[in-house]
Amino acid sequence: MTAQSTESAAGAHTFLDIRKSDSERLRITISEYRGRTFIDLRVWYSIESGEFKPGRAGVSLRPDQIAEVTQGLLLASRAIDPRGTN
Repeated sequence: MTAQSTESAAGAHTFLDIRKSDSERLRITISEYRGRTFIDLRVWYSIESGEFKPGRAGVSLRPDQIAEVTQGLLLASRAIDPRGTN
């Protein structure tokens, strides 16, 4: 897992890169669409060359939605492991 900001040649920033399997990764990136900025949580898949491409599975959030989503993830995490020892 990589939890640091990296920048690709195209200028896209990746903030998290988690290996799901040999052919899939979960990435958190910043993307732009129609002039608006989004935080993108997306499953990326590998192609024959070994390069990873963004898949359809994922969600794009407005920056103002991040605090609520983060709170929801923390609540779900605590529901699974209330002591936080997971």
